Formats: sequence, C-alpha cells, structure tokens
Amino acid sequence: MTKIWNHLENPPAEYRPLPLWSWNDRLEKKELERQIEEMHKVGIGGFFMHARGGLQTPYMSEEWMDAIRISIEKSLELGMHAWFYDENGWPSGFAGGEVPAKGLPYQQKRLVYEQAPFQSAAERMIACYARGAEGQGYILLAADEEANADLRICYEVNPYYTDTLSEMAVQEFITTTYERYWEQFGADYGAELHGVFTDEPQFGRGGLPWSFELEERFASRWGYDVKEILPALFLETEGCRKARYDYWETVTFMFTQAYAKQIGDWCADKGWSATGHVVDEQELMHQVTSVGDPMAFYEHLQIPGCDWLGRFVGSDALVPKQVSSAARQLGKKRAITESYGCSGWNISFADLRKIGEWQFVHGINLMCQHLQGYTLRGLRKRDYPPSLYYQQPWWEDYKGFNDYFARLSLLLAEGKGRAEVLLLHPVRTAWTLQRGADSSAVVPFHEAFAQLSRWLCQSLIEHDYGSESILAGHGRVSGGCLWVGEAAYRVVIVPPSLTLDTATAQLLEQFVSQGGHLIAFDPYPVLVNGEHDGGLADLMQAAVHPEWSRDEIGHAVSAASRPFLHITEEDGTAIAVDTLNVRTLELEGAVLCYIVNSGEKSYPMLHMEVSRPGTVSLIDLETGSLHVLRQEIREDGVRLRLPLYAGGSYMLKLDPLPEATVAAGKLGSTVEEEITEETELPYPPSRVEACTRLELAPEWDIAYADLNSLTLDSARLRVEGGAWSKTQPVIFIQEQLLAYGRSVAFELEFVFQVAFDPKRPRELYLVLEQPEELEILLNGSAVSSASCGWWRDSSLQKIDIVGLAIRGSNVITLKGMFRHSAELNDKLERAKQFEAEGNNLTLDQEIESIYLLGSFGVEAAELFEETERRALWTGGPFTLTEAPERACTGDLAQQGFPFFAGSIHLFQTFELGGEETTGAQWTFQFHSAPDAVVTKLFINRAEVRTFLWEPYEADITTYLQPGVNEIVLVLTGSCRNLLGPHHHIKGEVYKVGPDSYRDKPGWTDKDLKPDIHVYQDRYCFVRFGLAAAPAILGDANDISGSACGIAGANAGRLP
Repeated sequence: MTKIWNHLENPPAEYRPLPLWSWNDRLEKKELERQIEEMHKVGIGGFFMHARGGLQTPYMSEEWMDAIRISIEKSLELGMHAWFYDENGWPSGFAGGEVPAKGLPYQQKRLVYEQAPFQSAAERMIACYARGAEGQGYILLAADEEANADLRICYEVNPYYTDTLSEMAVQEFITTTYERYWEQFGADYGAELHGVFTDEPQFGRGGLPWSFELEERFASRWGYDVKEILPALFLETEGCRKARYDYWETVTFMFTQAYAKQIGDWCADKGWSATGHVVDEQELMHQVTSVGDPMAFYEHLQIPGCDWLGRFVGSDALVPKQVSSAARQLGKKRAITESYGCSGWNISFADLRKIGEWQFVHGINLMCQHLQGYTLRGLRKRDYPPSLYYQQPWWEDYKGFNDYFARLSLLLAEGKGRAEVLLLHPVRTAWTLQRGADSSAVVPFHEAFAQLSRWLCQSLIEHDYGSESILAGHGRVSGGCLWVGEAAYRVVIVPPSLTLDTATAQLLEQFVSQGGHLIAFDPYPVLVNGEHDGGLADLMQAAVHPEWSRDEIGHAVSAASRPFLHITEEDGTAIAVDTLNVRTLELEGAVLCYIVNSGEKSYPMLHMEVSRPGTVSLIDLETGSLHVLRQEIREDGVRLRLPLYAGGSYMLKLDPLPEATVAAGKLGSTVEEEITEETELPYPPSRVEACTRLELAPEWDIAYADLNSLTLDSARLRVEGGAWSKTQPVIFIQEQLLAYGRSVAFELEFVFQVAFDPKRPRELYLVLEQPEELEILLNGSAVSSASCGWWRDSSLQKIDIVGLAIRGSNVITLKGMFRHSAELNDKLERAKQFEAEGNNLTLDQEIESIYLLGSFGVEAAELFEETERRALWTGGPFTLTEAPERACTGDLAQQGFPFFAGSIHLFQTFELGGEETTGAQWTFQFHSAPDAVVTKLFINRAEVRTFLWEPYEADITTYLQPGVNEIVLVLTGSCRNLLGPHHHIKGEVYKVGPDSYRDKPGWTDKDLKPDIHVYQDRYCFVRFGLAAAPAILGDANDISGSACGIAGANAGRLP
C-alpha cells in the first residue's frame, strides 16, 4: 500500500483546507499565535494572510511584516502552511493604492463614445469619426477634422485601480507587493512558504477597457490601427464581428500576459505557487467585459481557482469545470475553490459539505473557506458572513469537516481524470456579440452552452471545457484523439456558436480526418477569427448533428465514448437530474468513482453498474477506512446496490481482478464484506419497515445549556447634549454619526424588560465592544467597564451586572466620543467611487448592538410565524424570564431561546427489560434532520455518534442496558440568531452581505427592486431544536411499547 492509502486516515497539511484568514484589526502576537493553534486543532492545513476592511495595523508596514513573520514561524512549528494574499482588500492589483498613485499610465481606463451633437469639449479623446455611406459604419478622421465629426471615442479613468492590461503597471504591483514579501521572508523561509493568493483581478466590469499600450499591441497582432474599429465595438456596423473579435482577443491576451503570466512566472521562479481566481466567472455575459476568457487566465496560475458565493449549488457546472478543465489539460495537480462567502451565519455542516462536494465532483480538489475573521468587532461581523472560525458554537466539531475534505482532496489530487469528451467554450462567440455594455445578444449562446453541459452531467458523461486560447497553444491531434496538453478526447462537441479561432478550426479538421467523433449544434459557426470562412461548412457537414435533447446527445456521445458508470433507481428508472453527478479517476491501477447527490432527495436504493470488471470497495471519507461491498462481478463490469442520502456521496474504488480469477472464469460471483464488530459501514441500513418503532417522549429535561443571550439592536441617540431621538436601529445610528463628518459626543439608551426574580442567584452580563472607551450606566447607576472575559469573539467583552437589573423596564446608557477624523471623510468618499476603496475601509469608531448574556429565558411580544427556509418571524420587545428547565420536541427558539448561540443538552430516560437487550439490534433514528449544526447522541453517558449530516441514525445496541437507560442529545447551533440579519424583508437569506443589514438592497439582493425598503421592524430567526421526535427501532420479536415505558424528564441529570 502506497503513501496515499497510508495517509488517508490523517492526510498531510498540503491536502487540508486553507481558509482566508481575515486580518481586520490591530494584530497582536499572542492572538495571532492563539488563533493559529485553534486552526491546527480542528484540522486546518494552513491559511492565507488576508488584509481586509477594519485592519488597524498599517498595511505593509514594519508592524505588518512582524505579524507575517510571527504567523509563518507558528505555522512551521505546527506543520501548517502559511500563504500570502497579495492585496489590502480586493480586487487584487492596486497594492493598497500604491500603483494607481503613480499616475495616469498606471490607472484603469475604459472606452466611452458620444454621438453628435456633442455637449462639451472632448476630454481624453482617442479618435473622432464621420458617418460613412449606408452600411459602411464610421470613418476615422484626422485630428484636425474634429469639427466634422459625427462620433467621438474617449476614455474615462478610474484613479483607484490599476491598468491590468499594462505590463508596466502590473510589474509595479509585483514590485510593491511580491518583491517586498520576498525581500522580507525569502532568505529565511522561502523554501517553506508556498505561494500567493490573487483575488478577483479584472480589467473592468461591464465596460470596454483601454490602455496606453493597447494601440501598439493591437497593431502588432492584427496589422492595422485599433482606432479604425472602435465605433464597431459599440454599434452594429459592417465588419463589427471581426472588429470585436480582434479587440477582445487583444485585450484578453494583454490581460493574461500582463497579470497572470507575470505573476505566475514570478512565483515559479521563487518555487512558489500563484493561486486565486478572477471575477465574474459565472456567465459569458460577464466574462467578456471583466476578464475576456477566464480559462486563458488559469493557464498561468500554478493552482487555478474559482469563487463560489452563497448557500446553494449551481444549476450548471460552468464555474468549477472551467477551472478543473484547464488544470487537468495543463498538468496542474491542484484546483482550488474559495467557497462559502455570503452564505450566512446559519450555514450547516451539511450545507458546507453539499456545496463543497458539488464543486469537487466537477473537478475542484482544494478547499479555501471564506473566511475566518481575526475579530468580529464592528462592521466585521457583517463582512459577507459567516466567519467559519472560533466564534462559532460548533467550532470544536469542525475537525470532522476538515478531515473529510482533506481525504477527498488527497484522492482527487493524486488521481488522473478520465473524461473523453471536450465541449468547446464559446466565449469567443460572446466577444463578437458584445455591443458596448450590452451583452443581451450573448444570452442565448450562454444558455445553450450551459444546457449542453447540464445534459452531459445528467447523463453521467464526464466532460471538460475547451478554451480556444489554450487550444491554440496546447492542442494537437494524435491517434484519432484531440489532445489538449495532457488530456486526450475522443469526442469534441461544438455548441451553438458564430465563430472559431483559426487554430481551433485547423485542429478540428485534423481530428475529423483521423476519425475523431465531432458533434455540432445549430447555429453552426460560420466565422473564423470573426470573418466569414466557407471552409467551416464542410467541417460542420462532417460532424454528427443530434437533435437538441438530453437523450439524443447521450446517444451521440456514447457512439464513441461510453459512460463508465450507469445509475438507475431501484425500479430501473433512469436518473437524470442536475444534482446527481459522477467523476472517475485513475489512481495506481484502480479507478475511483466519486458519486455526489447535491439535491434534497434521498434515494432508498440505487442500482449501479460499473463498465469494467473488478472488485468495488467503499472508501469511508469520514474515517479513511475501506470496506468491500456486496457486489456482482460480471464479464462486462460490476453491479451493486447502495442507498444515497440527500447531500450524500460515495467514493468507490474499483480494483482490477487478479489474473487468476479471470483465467479461472470465476466471473458472475457475488462478493460480500466480512463485517467484524469493529467495522461499521458509514451508512447504517434503513430499518423503517422491518422493526418495532418506539417514539421518544415529547418532553425533555434541559440538563445543561450554554448561557442564553439577547441582542439589543435598537436604541435612542443623543448627540452633544441635544434632544433624544426616537428608538431606531443601531446600524442606522452608525450612519447618522458618520454623516456629521467630525468627532461628536454621543449617548445611547437601550431598554430591556425583566420578568425573572432579580434576587435569585444567576449569571448576568452585559456584552459589548470596547467598554473601556465608554461610560456605562444601568438604570442611572454607574457600572464598571472592567471586563471579566470575552464571549464568542475576542472583541465582545463581558461586564458583570448580576444583581443590578430590576423587575420591569431597565435602561442601559452608554456615553462616549464618536471619533471621526478628516482623513476618514476622504476615505468614505473614495469608497463610493470604487469597490477596492470600500473593501479595505477602516472606521475610526463603530457603534454596534449590545448583548445580554446569562441564565435566563427570552420571551417575544408576539407569537412566532413559521416561514420558508426554517425561518421564524416575531416581534419585539423581548422580555428576560426564568431560564427554561424543560423543553418539548420542536423549535427551542420559541421556547425561550430565540437569540441563543451555543449548545443545549436534552435529557430523558426509557426502560428496557433484560430479555429485550439480548440478541436484539437497536437503532436510534431521527424522523428528519435536527435543526442544529451539530447533534451529538449519548446513551448511558457514552458518546454514540456526532451527526454533522445524513444519515441521522445510529446503531445503539451495544450502549443499552437492562432497566433504565439515559439518552442525551447535545444540540449545537450557530451565530445566526445572535448576529442576524434579523430584519431582512426576505427573512432568512442565502446570500448575505453588509447591505443585508441595511435598508437598501445591495448586489447580494439583485432580485429586489432598487427602491424597496429591506429593513423590517419585526425579527426573523431560524429554527433550533428537534424537527420531530426521534425514535428507537428494535428488531426483537417481543418488544412492546408498554415494556419500553418511555419516560421523558425523569430521574437523574448528567454531571
């Protein structure tokens, strides 16, 4: 057994997740080291040191470099990998403002056009034009003929970002960032460091880029002056397809050469890896005006990557497949995803796994979680949450997820892809259809491309995408296959298109002449490099032309490349859904079959047929163990049956049969695993129909609960001794104070209600940020601002107020100085102009919600209304009550814990007779997934199982005893109900950003009208608790409900 299998139980750091570690405050040595130890404890392999909004340590200063050094040394001590991130915020490329500050040649530019009559004298004019004869477009005029112009082209400047088409400007970025890091750390740690993450570089978004270097580059590539064709980029004129093709091809080449290649070459020279992703990867309509061709960019990164935002999986696989296709073709072992940004505080381990595996089955093999916040102070808690970090109640259980994806990464990175089908990427057709900022003509071609890929996935036909930029440099035809770098394809599919590149057309002609299987769909390309080419008609005539349907495409492909795996439901019905996908890889003589169900439907039993004889084992990614499965080995392959849960997956390993077995003609036999007491399959058999079902009682004792909480997010405001405002959201108060544009004295007044007995001993804390800067009063009496520790986040300091609250209404008053420098006014103005300035914004002072923490319950003023996405709406104000001691099966948010962020232990007992524990098999089963991120099951004080995802059942036979048995369920939630957003009009949102907490929709709410009021006074929570009563299933013949005597909330508590 090789090191791959030896390492499967505990993969090394290189395969483990590498999160973005958001450095967003004053960086301190002890805290940096503590946080790295926290990461190591939960199985994280390394981190990207990412400067981000809120940073108070000056970027690239000596103090900053000290923090880098501390983190590198600590990571080396623990065997982790420290990676650089190349920007202060994002998008990468401006070096925290240093590059554009060097002047106009270094600054981003874009084209604009204006038709006569002109409103003013031209600024930054490139050229002017006269209208030609009908159908001839516009004719370039000499500079002294401007008075006769009907149209002029100028450029606009973005002084806050870099001209990424310029090799000179990007070289300055490398000098001011990459070279500085090498100078500081190369000599001491160069060999131990691994590389740099570059984030969302771009040449524009929605516009047409310009550069002072473009004219020369264009002329050298195409032999004419780019100014001749600039009007055709905006208007439908004769020859506009060719003009646009030439322009976007040049722009794309300049961007990839200046940015991706220069950075990739620099990293390669140092023995490092360049990694990261571009912006706007999802749709052709956005790719054109942002990056030209994302796959061309990936060619030059040692570890190409993508970005996946939100709490959902895609309806098509374009984003991950673009990256993984380029990686496979160019021999790049790793492909990374930055995932989970904007997915919200309540994302569960089941969600994390589903989103991750959906990308991994489409070719990704390295996880980068977005993100881990150094602190949540101020606006940082709303920085495209969640923070998947120590602030989360479930942090101690995070290792299960990280180990799982480390094992998956190990196998997928070391395996070799087997796809034999190449689907050409039609971004060059999109180039010819982009009309100024209008990409509407691109939409049908994007949709057709996405649909083709979707149908291939549904048919379990593995395929890669073919970038014509990569084909031009790495394509060849040999042995009837089209080779792209290291990958060989027996089938090539041309999607509906208008144009092909010259190199592509020539390769396809050779491919067909050698017997290659070419499939094409109408409309067929008729242009080469944007110009009409009659030779394409003969090429398209030689292709196969199936009807536009999934089944016909499957038949056409299968004529030359048969799917390796065939899956049907138990009744033989074919499965053709977006959410069931497969990926196969060659690994040391075996074939790995990776099957992923990213949908909401569970399959009680699936029939699987592998089209090669062998022995199939199941690799348990939760433990790293292997299990030989029950299977039927035939001459044409292997048949087996397996259930597949919603959000579940299998990694199957097909080992070739020994030659002796084949020679002896022993095919057709059945193989079963020899299961010992120490060996358990990762999925228990479903026993719903074959056993007695005993429902547990609906009432539970609360044996233990973390301290409860109440978020106070509304207050009255008084500025400089003036009149008190009405009660309003704290987040609006922050905006009001910023509007003063200067430092002002402020007072805040929060009110909370108490119904519990104040004299009864209990813990009670006020939790707030930077209490040392505030004067604190409770009911008019001064409260010491001395902290007695932090809670959830290091910025959330606890102030002991036990004995100070009174029954009824209580008032907390905070007095302080809202600091606001003149420099901040300039920063705020720049933040309105370009996202890079907003993404690294640090405020002088931040006004935030405060929290009450203690031994109490929380009661809402209204009944709860349950809505979609497990959401609950209710109204305030909220009242503190006595802490609940018992709870019913169902939602705990409605039973005193609406703002709760922690763990609750639910306890009850049941009895079994001695005869019932002899020879019987018992299973604990949830009716449905608990409303918790993590659920732990204890029987008689022994931990049975930690549930992170399906299946939610476990064999408890060996944990039971005659007589009374104790059951404890430990439910752990998230920070969602504590941190919100509580007031978004849509309730629980699956794409969360800073604007999700405000009153106007931002880019994460593109589905809302721009003038809608997002903020609602009512509160939205999510469910937390047991969705339904669990059950105990037994197969003893004499079990009776009365014999089991379910008795909730009776004797004994756990210590």
